[in-house]
Parts: sequence; C-alpha cells; structure tokens
Amino acid sequence: MNKDIIKKIIAIIGNKNILLDEDEKNKYLSEWRGRYKGKALAVIKPNSTSEISRIMRLFHKENIKVIPQGGNTGLVGGQISFDENHIVLSMERLNNIREINILNNSITAESGVLLSIIHNICDENNILFPLSLASEGSCTIGGNIATNAGGVAVLYYGNMRDLTLGLEVVLSDGTILDGLKSLKKDNTGYSLKDLFVGSEGTLGIVTAATLKTFPKPDDKFTLLCNTKNPLSAVKLMRFIQSKIITPLTAFELMNKNSVELVIRHIKGAKLPIKTKENWYVLLEFSKIGESVDPVNEIQDNLNIARNIGLLSDVVFSNSLKQSEELWSLRDNISESQKMEGASIKNDISVPISSIQKFINSANKIVEECIPNSKCITFGHIGDGNIHYNISQPQDMNSEDFYALEKELRDKILNLVIKYKGSFSAEHGIGIARKSDALKYKEKEIKVMQSIKRSLDPKNILNPNKIFD
Repeated sequence: MNKDIIKKIIAIIGNKNILLDEDEKNKYLSEWRGRYKGKALAVIKPNSTSEISRIMRLFHKENIKVIPQGGNTGLVGGQISFDENHIVLSMERLNNIREINILNNSITAESGVLLSIIHNICDENNILFPLSLASEGSCTIGGNIATNAGGVAVLYYGNMRDLTLGLEVVLSDGTILDGLKSLKKDNTGYSLKDLFVGSEGTLGIVTAATLKTFPKPDDKFTLLCNTKNPLSAVKLMRFIQSKIITPLTAFELMNKNSVELVIRHIKGAKLPIKTKENWYVLLEFSKIGESVDPVNEIQDNLNIARNIGLLSDVVFSNSLKQSEELWSLRDNISESQKMEGASIKNDISVPISSIQKFINSANKIVEECIPNSKCITFGHIGDGNIHYNISQPQDMNSEDFYALEKELRDKILNLVIKYKGSFSAEHGIGIARKSDALKYKEKEIKVMQSIKRSLDPKNILNPNKIFD
C-alpha cells in the first residue's frame, strides 16, 4: 500500500494510534482460542465517530478494505483480518458513555465500551442492562450488536436486537447515520437499526448505541437442580413459568460432562448436589417489587416439581458468594473446554420441543464419527439455543480430530435442518459458517448480497465475511 495512505491515516488519528509492528498487531490478529490467526497491513484505533467517518471517506476513495473489531471475542472469525493489505479498525478507544436517561429507561454508549462497564455504570444508577455473557469482561457493545448477542437473560429480556433502541452508524463512504433514538415506537419506513444488528460489520460500522434499561431487581435468587433429561428440563421451565409469579430470568441447561469439566479445571469449583443425574439446570429468579414472598413461592413450587418428577434435587444459594459459585459452573464451561484440548463447536438452535430429540440423535452421530470423544452440551433452553460442543478423545491428536470436523458438522447440521433449526444461533457466520450459509440459506444469502451491494458497493467493509 502506498506510504502516502499511511501518512493520511496518521494525519486523522495520530501516529501512536496506528500499529504497524507485527508484535503490536498480533493481539488483534489472533482469535482467543487460537483457531484463527490473521494478517493485516495495520491496526488503527480512532477515538470518535468523526475520525471514523474521515477514515472511511479516505478508504472509500482509495478502495482500502477494513475489518471492524470490538473486543475480539468472536468465535467464527468475523473479526479477524486475513489479508496483509487489509486494515483492522479497532473500536477500543470509542469507550464513552454519552447519556444515562432514567426517565426514558435508556443508556447511550459508544461501541467500544465493555459490557462489564455498562453493567457497573447501570448498577451505580440503580438500573439494569440485562445482556449477560461469560465474556462480558472483554466483549464490547459494538461487537454484541454486530453479532446480535444473546446470553443467559434472553429468556426474559430478549437478545441484543430486542435491547437496542437506536444506532449511530458510519457507512462505507463515511456517511454518518445518526439514529440514536430512545423511542419505543417509530413506524417511519424500514427499520434500519435492525439491518445493522447482526450484520457483523459488513454493512456499516456501529459507533454508538442507545440501549434499553430496566428496573434493577430488588433481589436475585440462584438455584441449581438436576434432572433426568432435557425434556424434563423443558417441562420444568414451563411449569415454573405457569406457577411462579417471580420472574424467571435465566434457565441454563448443562450436561454432566460440562459440569465435570469445570470442576476439573477451575480452582475452587464444586458441585453442591450429591444426587447423581446426567443433566443440571441453573435457574435465576429476579424479585421486582413486594407483591409476593419469592422464597416461599419458589420453594413451594419446586417441591411440587420434584414430587411430580421434573427434578431430582435442588440447591438454593444463600449468599452472593454461593450464587457466584453456582454461576461459575456455567460461565467457565468454554474456558475449561479450551484447557481440555481441541474442540468442535456447534452453536445451534432448534424448537424447544425438539431439544431432547436433537441431542439424542446428535450424540449417536458423534459416537459414530468420533468414538470416545465427549459431548459438552449446554445452553439457553428458553430460546432453544444449544452449544453442542465436542472435545477431542484423549488418545487422538488435534490434527486428526479436526480432520473429522467437516463430516461431523455436515451430519449435525443436516439434523439441525431436519428439526427446522438454525446452524448459528448467536455467534454469527463470519468465515466459519459461510459454506453452511450458502448451503442452507441460498435464497436469503442472495438477498443479503443485494443489500451489501447497495450499502457497500466497493466491498470494503469486512469483505468475505458471511458470504463471498
């Protein structure tokens, strides 16, 4: 690339905010699991919407391709640059909170703000932003929007699309779309906001967002129970939703392999339930208001659920520390699986009524394709999102294991489609799921390509992600 272009970039963002050294670029070019290692001419770190607009005007004129990146926590390679002539645009310096509006139930944040920072600020203002992810200490709001993140609170509050009121976006030619509205109703044509949510940086660069907030719960109650199978877990969830007034805000299913993995690798992790079952459910209730005694209500109804066979045993947390210990069993599954060795990850969703049938059939496929591997199965039962992951057998090296991935994934995805599910429930498509998208969503991909051509005719925004 012309050295003159580097000088023009420096003139916009300053010399210290462009990384050209290979060692300095490395953390922006490597996915946290080590699956994807990229390359790029430079990493740039603007600190305002105005700077990004100027950068994109320059890139549009010179036909320079750019990969927007948030916290680099994505799992499908969508945030990685794979071309030495491309430029990574890190959003980490766009990290300001622009407004907290208690009356509008909203907070406006720039896209580089960490999700954990949003939580802390909302907590200080006695409000709640409910998106909750294991990676919240490193993922950013912009990345959450780009992938339409879900997390453990989807059951009650919805995913990122549901939590986003308005967006500020820089288009490929530098045009700034200021849609930072806190309106709940705006029926004035196409919902452009929804076009950018989940677009993985291919249509525009999200620079700020106005997000929904909620009343902060007066208290939370965390419980861990075990159950015979996923179908019993689904029936338990529906029983709770029909009998208990206190809002059920999280309902996470984990198989025995997942829990044992965390106990094996995470210091201090322990399982307080002694009764042996193959499945565990982590539940969280949020008390809002004073209408009922939630403890008695929850205990009485879970005793009924136990008597009718929907669960075997249940443990209540009696303190914040105990609640955190229970949540650690869920939050550390992915990290523990990384410590175990290579893994094949399937972020899928199926109709809730089909969860058990899918898991049973998928387990048979795994045993046929990769004997002695372990299925690490967990997920957000309330929206049918299952993380169906497979850890390599102890007697197999990672290269041989990954050589079997395509055959296994093809069979798993055919099963997903059989049950009218999705091959990517919340991680997105990136580069990892492009072939799946072309195979299973051919007509939809053609429509997406048409939209892409309209908004990014030079194909300079995150090229070759989602589709070619």
